Amino acid sequence: MKIGFIGTGNMGGAIIRALSEVDDITLYGLNKTRGKLEELAQETGLIPCRSVQEITEKSDFIVLAVKPQQVHGIWPEMIPALTKEKCLVSIAAGLTLSTLKESTQSICPIIRAMPNTPVLIKEGVTAICLDDATISEKQKKFIQDLFRNSGDVHVLAEDQFDVFTAVIGSGPAFIFYLIETMIESGVELGLHRDISSRMVKKLFSGASLMAEHSEEHVSMLKEMSIAPAGTTIAALAHFDRTAVRGNIMDAIRMAYDRSMELG
Repeated sequence: MKIGFIGTGNMGGAIIRALSEVDDITLYGLNKTRGKLEELAQETGLIPCRSVQEITEKSDFIVLAVKPQQVHGIWPEMIPALTKEKCLVSIAAGLTLSTLKESTQSICPIIRAMPNTPVLIKEGVTAICLDDATISEKQKKFIQDLFRNSGDVHVLAEDQFDVFTAVIGSGPAFIFYLIETMIESGVELGLHRDISSRMVKKLFSGASLMAEHSEEHVSMLKEMSIAPAGTTIAALAHFDRTAVRGNIMDAIRMAYDRSMELG
């Protein structure tokens, strides 16, 4: 298969790096910053292209990995090179299937995909929308296998994409925010910053692995760290009195509402 990436920035580049180790595919790339594209080509074996039309003509799957506001200039070059045998895969946030179909004149099947940033280390979570009835079974299987090279893949209906965006797409930033806060707490209470940083990062990775591999519900795992009248329950009781859980849920709701607005 031949896969072309229109946009090879952080997300596109991460997926390309994961795919560069896969046999029997050819990777093409197009990016407005030519120097970065050439560097990525040397690292991954990607073949640089000079225009949207060229990369569309050469590719079986065209991955749209640009910001939503950048897509309007792409369609006039892409449409003449599209055929019904090709497949457009959009990871551009907020562009709905109906918008994409209208913009491409419904010439080819379209798949929406949304990976989160841990695809950079092949530990991502990607949502894939296969609602377009014109997608072949071969294309469905290929695109799921493709994204599994950079983490977990979940097939979702398009009306669940805003939920995925709020919880999973935005989620890494929430986790990094908590990591940063706990590092600062350690420093405030007397730990050296580098020590606090190492310990807190290990705390999060260890707790995440424990949650992932344990058969116990996360509530039970939480209980394992709680002793009567101890330090942990004192902190958790403060969280409850100050509605920390509710504030987190409200924040995710705000991310969800914003995703709906962008769509």
